Amino acid sequence: MKRKWWIIVIVVIVVAAAIGICYFRFKQSSAQVTINDKKIKVEVAMTESQRIKGLSGRDHLDADSGMLFVFPQSGINTFWMRDTKIPLDIIFINEGKVVEVTTLDPELPGVPTPSYTPQNPAKYVLEVNAGLIDGNKIKTGDKVEIKI
Repeated sequence: MKRKWWIIVIVVIVVAAAIGICYFRFKQSSAQVTINDKKIKVEVAMTESQRIKGLSGRDHLDADSGMLFVFPQSGINTFWMRDTKIPLDIIFINEGKVVEVTTLDPELPGVPTPSYTPQNPAKYVLEVNAGLIDGNKIKTGDKVEIKI
């Protein structure tokens, strides 16, 4: 009889862990950044390997979507376009505000990989389709709301 109870306890723990994992993944997939009332659905890159991979290898990014890079602390982090096939606007964010913006073209064969090193430290960096910055008049100092 005691053995059946242990099996039930183990099954409950496994099911609870599975629900927790699914919740965490759903929560990450529904992350959102808002700048100037513009809502952007984002994938979140929190680990070093996720940040290194970024949007490389992709040939499409949905409108009003992007990737939010989350760093353990504010700092100067260089971004490059290695294996990136689409032009991107890059928004550097620190303490709830845009601190810097730039646009990078995709990597082309035989041309040095485009990269950018910001002048200001940022804890978050948002990559979106090129044109989103100009189309939404995003500029340094704009307030940013991040929901992860």
